[in-house]
Amino acid sequence: MKKTLSALLTIAASYPAIAAPQIPSDAEIQGRNTYFITPYKATCDVIPVNQPTANTPDEAMQLEQIFDKTLGYSLTLNAKGQAYIQLAIKEWNEKMVFAVNPDVKITIKGADINGQYITNKYCLEQNLALHHVNTHEWGSYLVELQGKPNQLISLRIVKE
Repeated sequence: MKKTLSALLTIAASYPAIAAPQIPSDAEIQGRNTYFITPYKATCDVIPVNQPTANTPDEAMQLEQIFDKTLGYSLTLNAKGQAYIQLAIKEWNEKMVFAVNPDVKITIKGADINGQYITNKYCLEQNLALHHVNTHEWGSYLVELQGKPNQLISLRIVKE
């Protein structure tokens, strides 16, 4: 048992890059800004509204938000640096671009994040990092936002 645990810990310590965010190269950032010009510009125009912070996944279920074309929130992370949003997706294979503070990590159970921490060159003054998200089915998806305790953040979502 000790040897198995020791081996597992050695393997886990040997692969720290698995959990690290994938920071894109300058070439990838430029290419994505050129190819996805319409949704990237659209994130600049979304006006965030104040949103009560759900501190737990259970609280988020009671505040479910329906995604149609755009959503925008200004919210404060809790004392643990977390917030949760329950997102209702109405379409199969929905592709979205999330724009959020660059020091905030996004996790979405059941969805793919294909491209993350991309600089939006169309509204640099807003200092938002872009993340491409693909859901495969319609339904509810739990979005977890992780940052600094009590951090005020902006979250904007547009169709890709």
